This record gives sequence, structure tokens and C-alpha cells, in this order.
Amino acid sequence: MNNIDSDSDGALGPSPDTPSAVPLATPAKPSVLRARLARILATSGVQAAEDDSAPSHLTFGIDRIDAALRGNAGVDGLPRAALHELHTESKDDRTSAAAMALLMAQRCRNMDQEERPILWISESGEARRQGRLYPPGLAELGIDPESIIHVDAPDSIAALRAAADGVRSPAMAAVIIELAGKKPKGLDMTATRRLSLSAQKSGVLGLVLRSGSDPDNPLPTAAFSRWSVATAPSLALEANAPGHPAFDIKLLRHRSGLYGLSARLEWNRENQIFREQHSGQSAPDTGAVPALAAVRADHQGTRAA
Repeated sequence: MNNIDSDSDGALGPSPDTPSAVPLATPAKPSVLRARLARILATSGVQAAEDDSAPSHLTFGIDRIDAALRGNAGVDGLPRAALHELHTESKDDRTSAAAMALLMAQRCRNMDQEERPILWISESGEARRQGRLYPPGLAELGIDPESIIHVDAPDSIAALRAAADGVRSPAMAAVIIELAGKKPKGLDMTATRRLSLSAQKSGVLGLVLRSGSDPDNPLPTAAFSRWSVATAPSLALEANAPGHPAFDIKLLRHRSGLYGLSARLEWNRENQIFREQHSGQSAPDTGAVPALAAVRADHQGTRAA
């Protein structure tokens, strides 16, 4: 997992579990952050095809959901060349919302003939408090940690600037920007409109991951769709083995005027697909505990606030 570290105290170095991480300690200056990001994009070795034959829409692989998301486009699923928002249902759902964003990005990578990397951007202070991407957990989801470029931005303004640079680059499969709080500084119609237009031009999927927000009264943005994500109990496998990661998703906004779509999904890492849990299925009464570890707050490089 390539890491751009803009935190000058050096506490965010690679853990023993991530020998491939490349920490680049720099002053917390947006200009330096953008320069390092530009160099990684330029040397990524991934060339965007001029004639992109990949599907134009991101699908969940579930006919009912993909058809319902068709809207005015006449194509199943969500447009890839657009900006979408994912909100945590509650503060305890951050890990699941992060996993859902990564899995949507992974679906995009799987649709490409040449799998492009995923750019993950987070605020360094919030990451220290809440946890960072955890490579063994990513592998458990079927995501190669080496496919992720991580930018540790000093604040939300720098994070949005890095996201704007990333979304403009067709070398990326998807750009995920994680912003915390009800009103992150710099997150407004202008910034999200810029991200949305860049996504349309480059064909890159843009995902804004919001934790600590109010899904029922969110900030107005230019996102094509808005979702809430919550942790759901998994269905046990044979011999009562732990089940697949499960999520409750709800569509809060869609540019075509759709609303009210909700589903409980589970992720099969072997087949890299979502499946829908139906009402006739019953999960063990163990509570809604995340069945994944994509984000960890107790590994090296994370410290208490």
C-alpha cells in the first residue's frame, strides 16, 4: 500500500505487517502533497486507454438493485464517471461504510481490462483517532493492499485538493475521500461540483465517505447519489463458521429522483460479488458486529488523540 504521509512527526511509518508501504515524510504543505501525488500518478505504470471499453456504470451485481438505479440513463447501476456520497448510519458504522466504499471501488477495478489503483485520502488527525486502512483486513475482503495509494492529508482542505488532483487522473480506478464531522471545512457545492465535473471528464469513480455526519440533514453537495451505510449481522456458513461481511444500505438521494431503495447486502470475497439477504433468511442473534477489519485503530502508526 503506497503511502503519502504529510504528517511531519514521523509517527505514521509502516507497521511490520506492511513491509511494502513507502512512507514519504514531508512538511504539512498542500503544494508538497500535490507534488508527491502527481509523481506517484505519473510513475504508477498504469496508462488509461483512450478507447475505454469498460462498462460505464457501476453495478452491485444484484438485478433488483441495479435495475432500480437505472433512473433516466436507461443503464443499470450507478454512473462510474460521477461523484457519490456514503454516510455512516451511526458513529459505530464507520468501519462498514469504509469497507463499502472500498468494495464499490474494487467492483470498478474488476470491470477494467487493466486494474487501476484506488486512491484513498484521509485527514491525518482523524486517522490517528479513528484508525487507518489495515492491510490484513483489506486482504480478508479480497482487496490487494498494493492496489491502494493512501494520502494522509493534514486537513479537510488539503484532502479535497488531493481528491481534485486524483479524480482528474484517468490512471485511477476510483478516488475515495474520507471526511469527518458534520461540516468539514471546504466541503461545499463548489468543491463537490469541481469533483463531479472532473469525474465526468476522466471517467474516474469519486466517493465521498462521511463519518460523523447527519444523514437525515446532510450538507448540500453535487453528488449524483447519496447513501447511508450501517453494519448488519452476517449469516453463519456451514458448521457455524463466520459469515460474509454484511451491510444495510439505504438510498437517500439520486439525481433521477429515486429514493426509498434499501437492501441488506453481503460480500463474497471469493467471487468478488455482492449478494442480497432476503427477509426469509435469519441471522444469528449476535448483534450487528462488523464482520471485517478494513480499518484498525490499534496497529502501529495510530495513537490516541
